[in-house]
Amino acid sequence: MRRLLTFFLAAIMVLTAIPLASAAPRFSDVPQSHWAYKEITEMAERGIIKGYNDGKFHPNEEVTRAEFAKIMIAAADIDIRGSKSQTFTDVPRTHWAFNYVEYAKPYLTGYKSGSRYYYKPDEDAVREDIAVALVRLLGYDRSKKADLSVISKFRDDDDISPALRSYVALAVQTNLIKGDNKGYFRPQDEITRAEAASLIYRALIEKGDADDETKVVFPDTGKPQEPDNDLPDSVTDAFNDSKLGNWLTNNANAKWGVMDKAVTAISTDSNVDHYYLPLKWEESKKPKKYQIEVDVLPKGTDGLAGLYFNGSGEKAHVVYLSKDRINVGYVNDTETEEISNIASSNYDLRSSNRLKVVVDGNQYQVFVNNTFVFGQKLSSTPTTKLGLYLQREATEDLPKDMTLLDNFSFKALEK
Repeated sequence: MRRLLTFFLAAIMVLTAIPLASAAPRFSDVPQSHWAYKEITEMAERGIIKGYNDGKFHPNEEVTRAEFAKIMIAAADIDIRGSKSQTFTDVPRTHWAFNYVEYAKPYLTGYKSGSRYYYKPDEDAVREDIAVALVRLLGYDRSKKADLSVISKFRDDDDISPALRSYVALAVQTNLIKGDNKGYFRPQDEITRAEAASLIYRALIEKGDADDETKVVFPDTGKPQEPDNDLPDSVTDAFNDSKLGNWLTNNANAKWGVMDKAVTAISTDSNVDHYYLPLKWEESKKPKKYQIEVDVLPKGTDGLAGLYFNGSGEKAHVVYLSKDRINVGYVNDTETEEISNIASSNYDLRSSNRLKVVVDGNQYQVFVNNTFVFGQKLSSTPTTKLGLYLQREATEDLPKDMTLLDNFSFKALEK
């Protein structure tokens, strides 16, 4: 394993570089203030990586997907002299990387359009690509179970390719790869030499020093796997479309509309006190675990809006914000003002409040601004009706004062 990973690292770092003669170089373009100085310097001192004859490391150079395929083959020490059939439309037998790409399929990612597969060899390899490679090199995809909740904390986790989510989750939960200090994972960002050094440093030095040597098997998996279609698609809505195409507006019990690129509701029926806007999603797939999020934006109001879930007819669990509280309740009848209170917690209402509910089987958790607030078991078998929630008082003074909802997100996490 150690020899394999060392070779993998060396292949990433060298590429087309001309090695320096110095055993412990200091690179003029990697000052001590550079974010990856420690990783680059320590691995250079160990003789694992090298720089260029101009005394530089070129930390910001990028690696193409074709080059990355070649690196995988070198890392696995695979004999590529055998014949392979063509898988990818854009990598014919005449392409210089044909054999590398075909033999690297167990490690890398591909694309499917209709009945055709594409590799996109000249595009840059990205962070989620190296996450897959590290997880497979270390055999974690066969020895560990992915916890998809670890990637839900990233503000851009929707950008992670659906078929790669479990690999990225494994890479994150085993500390092979991390997000940045602003809460982003950047799955589609190109891999640079500096970032590769940092990633491999954590895999080889920090994690690998104490590990015993083990054998790793690299099976030929054939064509790239298609995304797991058992999970429903994610749904996001920034309410730029006034048609509300992501919502079952005909099933709503109020008139919902877009204002200032956010959504709110009113009703001419004075008997209705609780407004629901049901989400249009693949309910039949019934994920065991999912999360829903929305921004609550009070404009001269006490909030009184949020999310509903576990809905059936007029009944539903509701999570909403008021002037100084976070509230969880149960609505039995939308035509009565009364809510069966389940829990509440002190909270100072802000101009923008991020509300999240995570449902896992018969349990749920409530978060506000990424802080856990409350969790409990459901007393009955959960249902799949969910969406946006608003109380009549939230828009009684519209258009002067109103509560808006924005930046909605639904994401299935587990089957």
